[in-house]
Amino acid sequence: MSAQVTEQQLVQVCTVTDLADGEIFKAEIADLGKFAIYRVGDAFFASDDRCTHAEASLSDEGYLEGFTVVCSWHDGAFDIRTGEVKALPCGKALRTYPVVVREGAVYLTI
Repeated sequence: MSAQVTEQQLVQVCTVTDLADGEIFKAEIADLGKFAIYRVGDAFFASDDRCTHAEASLSDEGYLEGFTVVCSWHDGAFDIRTGEVKALPCGKALRTYPVVVREGAVYLTI
């Protein structure tokens, strides 16, 4: 029996100074898409940029309430740590990604 190996890639998306506490940053990565980067205190999180309900850009149309991103189109909400749906009308979880911070740079793990 052989194990399947998957290769992960770290991609720099911004620096820690690009976001203040409670802000959302849009990262566009060629050939990979658009991602929302969130800052809560000194912690950083990442998800797909599109709401799973009506496909609004969370970085443009969303706002943070603690660890919850709220989409202003219909007030659906997700936990940015897990992608879990926190408020209807969203019914599908948001895809999240691990984030690594090194020497002031924020990296998304793809």
